[in-house]
Amino acid sequence: MFRRNVGGLDRILRVTFGPILVLAGLVLLTGKTSVGLVITLVGVLALITGITRFCVLYIPLGISTARSKELRQSYLCDCITPAKQARLGRDKSTVVADAEDHDAILTGNPSR
Repeated sequence: MFRRNVGGLDRILRVTFGPILVLAGLVLLTGKTSVGLVITLVGVLALITGITRFCVLYIPLGISTARSKELRQSYLCDCITPAKQARLGRDKSTVVADAEDHDAILTGNPSR
């Protein structure tokens, strides 16, 4: 399918205000104005793009409010794992000490 490009606050706003715009547009449709139709369509599009997490207009503009995979993983833990430290060329004693510090921080029992 398509790559997600709508996320976070953008998605929440679309899913929240989409139905509100649809209802407001339907209320205005009872009159003889075409403004109600436009508002309804905007609400439907906002709701659909919020649910599917994909907005066609973002493609030519190069916009993405969705987090990248690397960014999502960095929010899980802001530290460097022992395996990554080893790949970066740090010695084993530093890796083990850093891993112990990491575990102590995560458990809330700092050893030092």
